[in-house]
Amino acid sequence: MAITYANLKGNSFLHRCTTALLLALGMTLSGTTSATDWPMAGANPQHTNRSTAPVPRSPHIAWQTQTDGPVYAGPAITRHTILVAGHDKRVWALNVATGSVRWKQELGEAISTTPAITGNIVVVGAKDGFLTALDTRGGKIKWQIKTERKIISSPIIDQGAVFVGSNDLHLYAIDLASGEVHWRFLTHGYTYSGLFSPPTADNEKIYIGTKDGEFYAVYRDSGKFAWKTDVGSSVYRAAMLAGERLYVSSYDRRIYALNSANGAVVWRTPVLDDWPMGTPVMVNSTLYVASRSGKLYGLSAASGEIKWRDDLGVSVGHGFVVGSNQIGVIAATDGELFAIDLQNQRRLWQKNLSGPIKAPLAISSHGLVAVTEDGVVTLLR
Repeated sequence: MAITYANLKGNSFLHRCTTALLLALGMTLSGTTSATDWPMAGANPQHTNRSTAPVPRSPHIAWQTQTDGPVYAGPAITRHTILVAGHDKRVWALNVATGSVRWKQELGEAISTTPAITGNIVVVGAKDGFLTALDTRGGKIKWQIKTERKIISSPIIDQGAVFVGSNDLHLYAIDLASGEVHWRFLTHGYTYSGLFSPPTADNEKIYIGTKDGEFYAVYRDSGKFAWKTDVGSSVYRAAMLAGERLYVSSYDRRIYALNSANGAVVWRTPVLDDWPMGTPVMVNSTLYVASRSGKLYGLSAASGEIKWRDDLGVSVGHGFVVGSNQIGVIAATDGELFAIDLQNQRRLWQKNLSGPIKAPLAISSHGLVAVTEDGVVTLLR
């Protein structure tokens, strides 16, 4: 196990990332990740929260598995395995077909981040400040790095590199294969601010918001500052990237559309009824987002105008996940799941699980995965 803590010297960053990507693609977990998997928070580095697999139209519970503690982070899914991490300090690997435990690995502190997977590597951050890479075949630790404060930001993996924020106010770029820290970028926030949201990536830049309401863009090859924009209040959810725009949920009760090239505010919504609780999801030029009080909004992606709304009547903690059949699912904190036909903007089905749901959902070709606060993992088909 290698523990590294270094800054970038990184002329060879892109070369090393490409090499690591090729290594990762050559590895398998009884096969590689595929387009119908959900390998990280938000489904991909752009946080589209959309799957190429459909949402079940008449779901039933295929299986349920109890982990050993509270779970507040979403699952990640590869072809044969679901990875879940929780406050029991463990990463759990479950057989996606049966729910049986393949392995579990205990780390040093509670985990509130969604794992990120590619090939035979899964990466997860914990509240002791460690970012850990595990071998997906048995859970053995491959490498760790130590940041100076807890990690709440879910890591993403893109082009052979891992990107993650820490509450030490730094955004990190790490070589996937070796765990070498290529660079770390210091955001400017008050001491007990931090980076809670996962990063978002394109081919040129990495984007992340801070607790003090600043949204940053950093060049991915060098870690150099690109631009910064004030988005009014704390950013706790990942931005969604679509084309040349970033869509950001802010705790000033607005959604912001930013130009990804320069950070200019293209539009911002009127003040919503409550805090937006998830990353906006785009379907047919409409952005869907839910507020904490359970109001669902459909916004024009072009202008931010509110085009549609619904009221679930219960509070929610995260946003939509959307399947290939344009059915979106959202979880309420009381344990209810709501499916919305987004083509017709109407409710399709509702299902109640046994406990509060405070973690994001995930979709794959195997079905819909939900994790309740008490650590029960449920697959619905």
